[in-house]
Amino acid sequence: MNAVGTINSVRTTDALNCLGQQPAAALRLVCFPHSGGTPAMYRRWTAGLAPDVEVWGVTLPGRARRVNEPFAREWTPLVAELTEAVLSEVHGPVALFGHSLGGLLAFEVARAMTRAGEPPAHLFVSARAVPTAPHPLSLPDDDRELLDEVDRVYNGVPGIVRESPDMVRHFAPILRADLQLAISYVFRPGPPLSCPITALGGADDPTVSAAGLREWDGYTSGDFASRRFPGGHFYLDTAEREVLGTVWQHII
Repeated sequence: MNAVGTINSVRTTDALNCLGQQPAAALRLVCFPHSGGTPAMYRRWTAGLAPDVEVWGVTLPGRARRVNEPFAREWTPLVAELTEAVLSEVHGPVALFGHSLGGLLAFEVARAMTRAGEPPAHLFVSARAVPTAPHPLSLPDDDRELLDEVDRVYNGVPGIVRESPDMVRHFAPILRADLQLAISYVFRPGPPLSCPITALGGADDPTVSAAGLREWDGYTSGDFASRRFPGGHFYLDTAEREVLGTVWQHII
């Protein structure tokens, strides 16, 4: 598979869309959201990284523009779909950024791109331990208990969501499907990536320590760096300027 298009032509698929065209960009950054998330979490990054970086967002099945599609249950077809979208729609060079579940997805897409002979320029893994680490969460059967458990571990479910029956009915199935996907992940050994990896996290995130972030060094033969920022699992919300500065520093 080969990347197609020109620097002034942006095509989109249901899985992938440009969040703000930057015709003079030196690099495209494809961003993968966390469990239950959408590309909207990265929309502000467009202004923060312009004009050097053009930001693209990944939409998983079952939400937003893909709301009528069944949730992804298996890794192999999902990674194949996302890899094909990146290689066919995004004019390179391309870097990948993934937060939490998105970090694993970005890692697997990076592996698939590398096998296709078009490795990414850089991989950013955020708030995610290495692929061999166990998932930190078990899933209660009750939807409200699920949201409470996710909030306890990640501190990432607003009270207004947990207290609204309508929002629980809407959001819990999406979150449950994504968490089931994350829990089902099985790492298949293979050669390390050739691209650099930067592992990022929140200093107060209970799901991944500073030492856990540094373990990503073993998954690349290229350069490696790690950095933690003030905040918990969703430190991207509280340290956005510092995060964007770090991203820009590593890819431009």
